[in-house]
Amino acid sequence: MTTTLNAAHAPMDRSLLHDGFALSAVVESIGAHDFADRVLSFAAAVVGADHCAAYQFRGGELSLLVSAYGEGASTRPDLTAYEIKRQLSMVAVDAVRIEVAGVPEASARACGFAAGRSQRILVATRKADAAYCLSIVRPARHDPAQDMEIELLRRTAGILVSAIAKHNDLVANKPNLTPALSSLPEIEECVLSATDLSRREGEVCARILYGLSSYGIALDLGIGKESVMTYRKRAYLRLGIGSQRELLIWYLALWSATRGEAETTAALN
Repeated sequence: MTTTLNAAHAPMDRSLLHDGFALSAVVESIGAHDFADRVLSFAAAVVGADHCAAYQFRGGELSLLVSAYGEGASTRPDLTAYEIKRQLSMVAVDAVRIEVAGVPEASARACGFAAGRSQRILVATRKADAAYCLSIVRPARHDPAQDMEIELLRRTAGILVSAIAKHNDLVANKPNLTPALSSLPEIEECVLSATDLSRREGEVCARILYGLSSYGIALDLGIGKESVMTYRKRAYLRLGIGSQRELLIWYLALWSATRGEAETTAALN
């Protein structure tokens, strides 16, 4: 049996809104490594999910944005591209469409889900430039989803999908800064070749950027710790900065310009 909700307003138990903390956690974790787990936690809090996946259809291409599995859940894909595109073809721009159905026995067996009472909840929404499909699987140990739970999911779908899209954009566009900070000789060369810092001032700044402590810099350069502090103070004054964080921002902008890595600038915003 399939139930479809398209912008319907079912009665809702207000106590369910207390699970809003889980949605806040999703938003707060945008760009973080545990984002997918936060999405699953939200889906679990609202409808008791143990598998959640989000897909994006943009420019004729379908891509998986987020996928998270509860303990013991299958990690195999549970939806075909055809099924996802079918859902998205039935939703209008800025609308939310939800379809609730039992997981077919053959599909459940192939994906490792328990047949019978397992449910799949599909949330489809379309933005101006892309369409999104959220697949949530509820295990057989739970009773079928209630109307109030589905309504809460519908009301929060816009925020959830926007958070997923933002997270994907951040991850996809995140520059690779490893080359900028992984080689001390390269850091030193970049700093000294593009500034009027003295040799010692540049060497001290390069080692700060490389992650050495003042004591470590003193040992590495064979000078006293007080000398390290003096060279650092002089360098900061010449560069017009006042902290290690400002030194890092200054250096990454410099590295971006001199090494042709313009995308690094996005990391500073």
